[in-house]
Parts: sequence; C-alpha cells; structure tokens
Amino acid sequence: VEVQDLRPAISALQLFMSSRRPTVRHASIRTIAVLANNHPRAVSMCNQDLEALVADSNRSIATLAITTLLKTGSEHSIERLLGHISVFMNDLSDEFKITVVKSMQRLCFTYPSLHTRVVGFLSDTLREEGGYEYKKSLVGTIVSLMKGAPETIDQTLLQLCEFIEDCEYTSLSTDILELLGETGPETKEPARYIRFIYNRIILENSMVRSAAISSLTKFAAACPSLRPSILTLLHSSLRDEDDEARDRGSLAVKMLEDVIAKRPYIPRLDDDD
Repeated sequence: VEVQDLRPAISALQLFMSSRRPTVRHASIRTIAVLANNHPRAVSMCNQDLEALVADSNRSIATLAITTLLKTGSEHSIERLLGHISVFMNDLSDEFKITVVKSMQRLCFTYPSLHTRVVGFLSDTLREEGGYEYKKSLVGTIVSLMKGAPETIDQTLLQLCEFIEDCEYTSLSTDILELLGETGPETKEPARYIRFIYNRIILENSMVRSAAISSLTKFAAACPSLRPSILTLLHSSLRDEDDEARDRGSLAVKMLEDVIAKRPYIPRLDDDD
C-alpha cells in the first residue's frame, strides 16, 4: 500500500481523534497505532493531533498517543515527548508502563543517537514505584540497550547499582549482581562497583548474599589488583548463617588465598597515578 493511498483514511481518522466521545477517540487512535507499525511516515501527518492526546484524561488513549508518537516522531520531537512522559508515568498502570518501555526500546533502533537519553530516562524511572513485571521489563530493556551502545556501559552499571541499593525483588537483584560480575571487571574502573556489591552481602537475604559473593569472586578472578581488598571483604561471609552463602565464601577465600600466595600482584610503575 502506497502512502498516498492511505491519506484519505488517515485524514478521516484524524477528525475522529478530536471527537468529544472517548470511545470514538480511542477507536481512531488505536487504528492509527496499528497503521504506524508499518507506515510510520504516513501516520506522521497526525503527529500534532497525537501530541494533543498525550494529555488526554483517558490513560489508555494517552498511552496509545505516546507509543504511536515514539514510532512516528522526529528525533527532536521525541526529546520533547520524553519530558511529557515523565510527568504522568506514575499515573499509568504497570501494563501501560510496560507498553511505553517496549516502544522506547524499538525507538532506539530507529534513532541510535537517543540511546544515552533513553537509557538515562529509563534508569530514572527505575526509582519510581512499580510492580515486579514492570521493573523486570525496565531492567531487561536497560540491559539490552546498554549492550547495543557500549559507551553507556559504565553509567548504566552505576545506575543499576543504585537500583539494587533499594530493590525489593530478589530475582532482579541477583540478575543484576550476575551482570555486574560478568561486565563490571571489563570496565575502565571496576573498583567503583565493589562497594555496591559488598553492601548486598551485609544487608540482604541469603539468595542475594550468595549472588553478591559470586559477583565479587568474578571481579577478583579478572582484576589482580583488587584481589587483596576483595579477599578481606569476603572473610565476613565465612560466618554467614546460610550454608550456601558460607560455602561460596569459603571456596572463594580459599581460591584467592592460593592465587595470591602463588602469584602476588605487583603494581606496574604507571599504576601509581
């Protein structure tokens, strides 16, 4: 279907979007949203009307307006749209929030230059209220975008560290700790993450403590300069009341003591800076 063939139908839908009846507005914008999946350029002629619906009192209509604009808007208009979204995001149900998050992920494939801006927005949103599925969707999207934009890794990992400082969901905390153990040692300043991980050992439940011990062990394995300090931190896990956490700590301490004894770390002259 050519763009010119769709224009009469889109023009009619545009008129319905300004209807006083919520059901008519909802039906028209839902149709527009479907068209935007395959014909975003054709639907872009409605962007001004869509922006007006972002403030609609019906949150279903407002969410459809936002997700459609994320497909049809220009890079500049999307920057402005992110400001609108942050204002009423808390008023949406988790289901609608997840829809917005998924739309943002697709947006970054269209405008790679928005990666950093979108990751920052999603990371800020992590601190707001929300259920498990919503927070899981946020974390998954942030991690996916981080992997697509390596220049954002350091900042994204720090934001995830801030999130687990006050995370009520054990599985999300353990997933992030595993990610830190895999990715953190390869960053420019791996030492900056150690404090956040150690805090989980002294403040969290047994599953999170075990994950934190494994994460610290990975840092020690990959970063010889950090081994002595990590070894000192892991000694506290030898007194852990949980069997698995204590066993992981004992194994890590024994391994590090052996490695340090056999191959002690000798700083290079340029490490003094």
